[in-house]
Amino acid sequence: MKDACYHKVKAQYDVFPSARASQAIAKCRKGSGSVRKTEKGTELKRWQSEKWVDQKTGKACGAGGKNEYCRPTKRVSDKTPKTASEMSSAEKRRKISEKERVGMGARVKPLSRKK
Repeated sequence: MKDACYHKVKAQYDVFPSARASQAIAKCRKGSGSVRKTEKGTELKRWQSEKWVDQKTGKACGAGGKNEYCRPTKRVSDKTPKTASEMSSAEKRRKISEKERVGMGARVKPLSRKK
C-alpha cells in the first residue's frame, strides 16, 4: 500500500526502507487517521520503547556509527531480546568484536536468554 505518507517519508529519508522510516510512515498515518493495527506494528512499537543503544559508544542506535552493536536498555515484554544489563562484560566484548568482524550489513549470532 503506497499512500501519500509512504511517498512523503521516502523523499525525506536517505536509507529506505529502514526502521526509522517505518516509524515516520506510521506517525504520518496516525496523524491522518489511517492507522493499521497489525502484528508488525505492535512489534515496531515494542522496539521503539525498548530504547536501543550502541554498546561501544553509548549513543542511540542508528546515530550513524560504524559497525554498531546495539542492545535494548529496558525490557518491555517477553519478546524483548537480552538487554545490555543482562549481559556480562565478557559477553559484550565478544559480541562487539564479532560485530566488527562481520560488519554493518550482517548480524551477529543471537544470544540465548535464560528464562
